[in-house]
Amino acid sequence: MSYTTLWAYTWDLTYESTADTIAYLKQDVGLDALSVATSYHTYEMLCPHRSGPKFVWAPEAAVYFQPTLSHYENTPIKPNVSPTARVNDPLREIGNACVANGMGLTSWTVCLHNSYLASAYPQHAQVNAFGDVLPHAPCPSSPAVREYMTALLIDLTTNYPVTAIEVETLNFNGYSQGHYHEKIGLPIGALESFLFSLCFCDHCSDRAGTANIDAQRVRSSVAEYLDKFCLDGTPSEQSIEDHVAGNEELAEYVRMRAETVASLTRMVKGAVTVPVYYLLMGNYFGSGMDHHEISRIVDRVEILAYSPDTDQVRESIRQTCNQGIAPENIHAGFGAYYPASPDEETLIATTEAALDEGVSGFSYYNYGIMPRQNLQWVKSAVKAVNGA
Repeated sequence: MSYTTLWAYTWDLTYESTADTIAYLKQDVGLDALSVATSYHTYEMLCPHRSGPKFVWAPEAAVYFQPTLSHYENTPIKPNVSPTARVNDPLREIGNACVANGMGLTSWTVCLHNSYLASAYPQHAQVNAFGDVLPHAPCPSSPAVREYMTALLIDLTTNYPVTAIEVETLNFNGYSQGHYHEKIGLPIGALESFLFSLCFCDHCSDRAGTANIDAQRVRSSVAEYLDKFCLDGTPSEQSIEDHVAGNEELAEYVRMRAETVASLTRMVKGAVTVPVYYLLMGNYFGSGMDHHEISRIVDRVEILAYSPDTDQVRESIRQTCNQGIAPENIHAGFGAYYPASPDEETLIATTEAALDEGVSGFSYYNYGIMPRQNLQWVKSAVKAVNGA
């Protein structure tokens, strides 16, 4: 049975009447659920639905609900509450409206792409081979980070009418995913990007030691390679796969990272009683995600099919299936506005292509970002899914 949902932000859903907005999305658009951002990174957004000022900003990553702090007693890391949720509780208001309309509430939880937490708790952030702290990336090897993520999801599922958890970036993050104006004078290739992203924090080194891997030797070899690259500025033509295959200790380190991500996924999955969906944003080498292993742990995996090309949509689904994941265990996400969907017909066509490939879920991005008229495009796509 197919399932349809719409990604949305608390500040958009509560800008006007929350009850009326959610009733419209359920009764008129025909959605099964809303995927609401409960923990999110920094942003600057144009909100076309609004009258008057159109832009909203958040200079800090934050949570968009009122946490119960007793859940976080076993970790030094505490949630940073958005100013929009300190007086009123938007998630409570949204959750009540979802219940009243028989609509599911998915907690869309951005996990370890969080500049506030990495900066406030640098001892629990990723550290590259040169000792640079990645200021947007809490490390999944850190016991405190792992406990924080578990507490966050328990908090959400026990205190709000959340019917599913959707985790994004529950993995290692790359060096280039910050929010600063980057100044880079070298043509960084895929291999260099991967090596710059490898974490050698104390927590990763501890996990490596437990696996009988000499983290310092791996770190030194990575730093030596990158120093040479920085000197001559010529990216390698060697693939990441071939480079790792030629260095057994580095390969072991990469496998250790994948087990770190998988074990954290098992940890959070075991802590909640609702279905867990995992956004596959990243690859095995850069993020530490073994897509097949992740699919065995969670209830569904999600891929982003943000393309106007139906062949590309089909190919992205098939590539995911080629990793040993059944199509019925895949949800596909679609951009409901330009350039992924330049018109209504394109959104319907890409949705139908995914339906033909056998995926079970259809998510649309994003309520507050798309022009209001595009909600009718989503309505038509939902009708196509349901055979109406």
